[in-house]
Amino acid sequence: MAERRKHALVVGGTGMLRGLTLALAEEGYAVSVIARTAARLDSLAAAAKDAPGLINPLSLDYRDGTRLQEALRRAAGQFGPIVLAVCWIHSTAPAALRQIAEVIGESGAPCRLFHVRGSAVANPAAEAKRLPEWLGRYPSIQYRQVILGFVIEHGRSRWLTHQEISGGVLAAVRADRELSIVGTVEPWSLRP
Repeated sequence: MAERRKHALVVGGTGMLRGLTLALAEEGYAVSVIARTAARLDSLAAAAKDAPGLINPLSLDYRDGTRLQEALRRAAGQFGPIVLAVCWIHSTAPAALRQIAEVIGESGAPCRLFHVRGSAVANPAAEAKRLPEWLGRYPSIQYRQVILGFVIEHGRSRWLTHQEISGGVLAAVRADRELSIVGTVEPWSLRP
């Protein structure tokens, strides 16, 4: 069995959350990272090879709930219960967050779950107060939301960069607020 470290899960950790993933490995976490592209996972693991923590690459499509849960259970068996989860999940997998929470909740260990939500299609801040209906089944999970907004500079708006997203989500994790907004979502009429 591997040495027990703090175990984190990052969904979306090879793209816009790459910086956050590497920061967690630098903080000593065993970071299980879900992504579909093995080459991106390999690149991430190589970038963290000298970190005090490590990257546990999980190459899979999280739309496959059975495979997702099996991989998470194996990771928890190897690295201990997940105590931090940062999840950027596309709308094409509406059950994935619940399936992740189900596995995390099995251990009963406290876990902070940060649900990263985008603002490209609709204003997520309007729904931010609504918690997932399944959350009550998992009392050990502390649910947090991070809303990704946009930036207004020089009278124009633009979407956040990957670096801004990673830095903002990492700041949200460290601040441990129930709701964080990276960038701004107001005025909504100025979104790109």
